[in-house]
Amino acid sequence: MQRIYTLEELARFLNRRPKDLIKLAEKDLLHGRKVQGNWTFALPDVVLWMERELTQVDNDTKERLENAVASVAEEHEDVEFRELLSEQLVELSFPARTKASVVAEITKIAETSGMLWDADAMAKALREREEMASTALENGVAILHPRRPQPDIIAQDFLVVAIAPCGVPFGGGHANLTDLFFLLCCQSDASYLRSLGRLARVLNTPGFLDQLRESTTPSEVVDLLARTADSLE
Repeated sequence: MQRIYTLEELARFLNRRPKDLIKLAEKDLLHGRKVQGNWTFALPDVVLWMERELTQVDNDTKERLENAVASVAEEHEDVEFRELLSEQLVELSFPARTKASVVAEITKIAETSGMLWDADAMAKALREREEMASTALENGVAILHPRRPQPDIIAQDFLVVAIAPCGVPFGGGHANLTDLFFLLCCQSDASYLRSLGRLARVLNTPGFLDQLRESTTPSEVVDLLARTADSLE
């Protein structure tokens, strides 16, 4: 069943004032519905809003949102960032040249590693998410993910890192090309948001993207991500 929050529940979850959430809802920045005069919010819509917040705001706000999710996540959803990483999930010469081939190739990496059991289903979910709005950011990064968790087709939470040396037109900035692609797949919304929060802070760390682009081996990429994430503890 889809998780539905009342205004008061969501305010506690996000550590925000109810009146601030009402303003966001009235502007449709955070999609909600009024039921018998009371605001309610579906978890997928909350996730979509938090994605934008986590990728666009400053690091202090990212940390507050990440901590807000952490405060309500159950222990079985607590996945350490290092556990998402594997050298098998790193591709330094990503062959994709179009938006469609990005989705096909990045799911192939996950499938080959054994983390993904149904590449076609995941590719469909990624395409549907991209049709809503591009996940490409202004810094040449795209964080692909399904809109809803796909626990039945993944072995565990994981993060694919793919670097396209020539860049791909994917809908973001960075001279209209995206060269750093991430595929984040998690078992639950809570673990996804926590992992997204940490990844967003990693990507915003000064000098990180330059170092990532200069990495020459999968082990360097994994080590860089892990060390940077650890430095944010």
